[in-house]
Amino acid sequence: MSYLNLPAKNDLQGVARELLEDAENRWGYSSNIVRAYALAPKVMVAEDVWSKGVMYDGFLPRELKEAIATVVSTTNDCYYCANSHAHALVLAGGDTKDAIACKQVDLSEFEEKERAALEFTRKAVKNPKSIQQEDIDKLKEYYSEGEIVEISTVIQQFMGYNWFVTILGLKLEVENPMSKYE
Repeated sequence: MSYLNLPAKNDLQGVARELLEDAENRWGYSSNIVRAYALAPKVMVAEDVWSKGVMYDGFLPRELKEAIATVVSTTNDCYYCANSHAHALVLAGGDTKDAIACKQVDLSEFEEKERAALEFTRKAVKNPKSIQQEDIDKLKEYYSEGEIVEISTVIQQFMGYNWFVTILGLKLEVENPMSKYE
């Protein structure tokens, strides 16, 4: 299941157990990525603060952040994250058809504003050095500079998660309704 021996919930104590239970309450299951972080509790605490700050706070709606996470993960061929965040997009109030479109990176049906962010995401993931002033200027037609920082931070976060999951051989814990769409 993983290259590491991931701890069971009953093996955890203190803050590691609390954070795993918090994730279970939000997601409905025991996440392998959270269980992996539990092996390094100080890193787990820092990651939890970072992740919640990026995905739950800020200017942008959570649905857009989950769409960005799904596009990043699909582009990187990270099955774990693409399925987890397509599902999270729906849990956050997004439309199932949008989650499927993000998994298939078919951005044509999105409104212009969201499409601009998602196309920027795809380009940045494929080749971050290809981003030019004109790409940022296009985003500025719809987003403030703070929102552009948030878009870029969600991209950054999920590039890291995709690597983390792949490096450690983590597998999706439970198939969810989005797992059947490729």
